[in-house]
Amino acid sequence: MRRISCGAVRGIAATSLLLAFAMVASAQFRAGIQGVVSDANGAGVPGATVTLINKGTNQTQSTVTSGEGFYRFSALSPGTYSVSVEKDNFSKTVIDDVKVDAEATKGQDVVLQPGSISEVVTVQAEGAPLQTEDASIRRTVTTQEIQRLPQIGRDPYELIRLSPGIVGLGARNGDGNSVGLPNTSGPGGSNSSIFQTENQVPISANGQRVSSNNYQVDGVSVNSQSWGGAAIITPSQEIVKEIQVVTSTYSAEDGRNAGASIKTITQNGTNDWHGSLFYKLNDPSLNAFNRMPSRINNIGVEGPKRVQRKFSSYGGSIGGQLPFFNFGEGGPFFNAGKDRSWFFFAYEGVRESSNNKYYSWYETSEFRNAILTQRAGTVTAAIIGAPGGEPRAEKVAPRLNAQNRWACGPNDSVLLNNFTANAVGGGIDFGSLQGAYGNYALNNTAGSGLDGVPDVNCGYFDNVRSNKGQQFFGRVDFQLTEDARLAVTGTVTPFRSGGMTSDSQSRPQADFFSDRMNFATAIIFNQTLSANWLHEARFSYSGWGFDETEQSGDQNFGIPRIEVEQIWGGRLRWGAPQPGTFKDRQYDLRYALTKIAGNHVLKFGAQYNRDVNAGGRINLARPLFGFVRPWNFANGTPINEVIGADPQGNPRADDTIFHTTGLALFVQDDWKARRNLTLNLGLRWEYLGPI
Repeated sequence: MRRISCGAVRGIAATSLLLAFAMVASAQFRAGIQGVVSDANGAGVPGATVTLINKGTNQTQSTVTSGEGFYRFSALSPGTYSVSVEKDNFSKTVIDDVKVDAEATKGQDVVLQPGSISEVVTVQAEGAPLQTEDASIRRTVTTQEIQRLPQIGRDPYELIRLSPGIVGLGARNGDGNSVGLPNTSGPGGSNSSIFQTENQVPISANGQRVSSNNYQVDGVSVNSQSWGGAAIITPSQEIVKEIQVVTSTYSAEDGRNAGASIKTITQNGTNDWHGSLFYKLNDPSLNAFNRMPSRINNIGVEGPKRVQRKFSSYGGSIGGQLPFFNFGEGGPFFNAGKDRSWFFFAYEGVRESSNNKYYSWYETSEFRNAILTQRAGTVTAAIIGAPGGEPRAEKVAPRLNAQNRWACGPNDSVLLNNFTANAVGGGIDFGSLQGAYGNYALNNTAGSGLDGVPDVNCGYFDNVRSNKGQQFFGRVDFQLTEDARLAVTGTVTPFRSGGMTSDSQSRPQADFFSDRMNFATAIIFNQTLSANWLHEARFSYSGWGFDETEQSGDQNFGIPRIEVEQIWGGRLRWGAPQPGTFKDRQYDLRYALTKIAGNHVLKFGAQYNRDVNAGGRINLARPLFGFVRPWNFANGTPINEVIGADPQGNPRADDTIFHTTGLALFVQDDWKARRNLTLNLGLRWEYLGPI
């Protein structure tokens, strides 16, 4: 069997990347302008020269009308344009401030008046004309709306529900997290601003499932592999130019999903320098205390409190001309970027810390010492004596409530009830060790009975947690030649969250952090081959992942996760939470060829995608043991065990790697049958390979 060297592999990979780069240097955008040029009597004017100017970048394109007077410009970015038409024996007509929405075709008919070509007739475009070029139901969320309308967590996807055909509550529960639609599962909407790993916006398009929605950024997929209808990139407000939401009648080019198609178009640089800065701060020192008293009807309550959350959000953007390399043309090494090259960069960051203290029972030092002495050398003693196993607690005396139950803290939500128990030295005695190690306690309620030694205390615990997120976005656009344009974009979103674990009595050994990294990159290219031919290509590489075994500091995952139940409203827990690992990678390549034939705009295209999902459930190799009452924990006799194992019973993680491949071909015909009638015809074929 012939072997291929690593150098050869790298060479092939590099060559493939360069070829992909070359291919995709052709379509940044998929918007368009089309219409019919006619004379004052309504007859089509063939052979008229139509010139289109992008008012932001000064890019210019020209075409000639067909025999019926039809013209079309494709692969346009959203923005404002000027359309001018010239023809012998007619005055030159200029339609100014033509607004083109993202990923949509704008209809703009032009009527020429008899006269000299030196005469110029300037007409202001309509502010909000009817949508005449296709039957899709859609809405464009503009930059102005994104900047001015409220969005929880600065998440632009919050505005999707403003679109026709979309149903979504936009509700939040008591802790501020997103509320999903009934009978849905998944990660839900963003609870972490734009840093949500998978943002499954709870919306339904025309009654379709949430999982049927499709997300694109700059024409390439950013859909999660794990959950349908979820996006792995939630763009910052700073980078969104427009979001088009299509809810019905899709182009054959889109395919994939039956729900809403959400297409985000990112900002690009222009000839003018522009930028932004923002900063927001919420600090506990700026918060007021509520008016809660310390006692109500002689019952102690928590008293005046204020929100202990420190939150800061900040960022900005900058864009403009990008100096262009002078490739062998003589003169300076760089040329000015005006009309040739542009850049746009944006950043958004967030820092959040909180300490929402809580009450909980926790084991006493007497109980811990009993295990270390009476169960010395056992697994239970090793767990109890492991570093970081002591709870972080400020001791609070338990009390009897109105029902004569032992209560922890000023509220009665955490009770020690239905068991014999006495107050001893500021703690609670509810039993003692019973039997030998390895034997199930016959009396798992009180063990050998009350011994006058406190087993649990009531504690007031810190719960310090933090979030740190950043999103970096960059985009460069090049006018390579008069007919060829290239764009390269990239978004990277690292996010770290974690801290103390409240269900583990804030033990240091249970402090847990998770670092997520989401990213999406794309190379996009379009080129006008002739007045009637255009081709475009897009290549994207995106994904996200984490490895929590490497991200939680010095935590010892060799200690199993322990849960002791049936003591109070919660459980006693030892060991760090179960870690996970995940690696999601997506490769997507799209190509389309557009032909203008008379009144027909024909588009032929293909799409290839490959997904790799290495979602290894490494936690399956680490056991979780559940015990009924602490006496069985002391004896090492669990009531249940959760672990992954091979057929021989050996612990084993689920490290299966899944690969899926998809291929699609399509043809689309947008036929301007009459000036007031456009037919959109399409056919798409898709192949979904086996997993």
